[in-house]
Amino acid sequence: MRRTRWSVAVILSLNGASLDSAALADVPLGKLVRAEFARGERAACVAATLEHECNVKELLRVLRVWAAGKGWKVTVAPLKGPG
Repeated sequence: MRRTRWSVAVILSLNGASLDSAALADVPLGKLVRAEFARGERAACVAATLEHECNVKELLRVLRVWAAGKGWKVTVAPLKGPG
């Protein structure tokens, strides 16, 4: 049985690439638990709490490919428990 883990993914969108709740609907390898958005004139970002079963390195690898396809950059940090 795999262990459930929690991480926060910080996603940055520049130059108008859409970043909203609907755009996060297909997040791979994880379930979106919570999202906090911030928007400026030329950039938007989200701190997305994810529940997942893979390790953080695998999650980051897959999320980077997924995010790049949407025009985003992403980094991931593990959380100690439910966010």
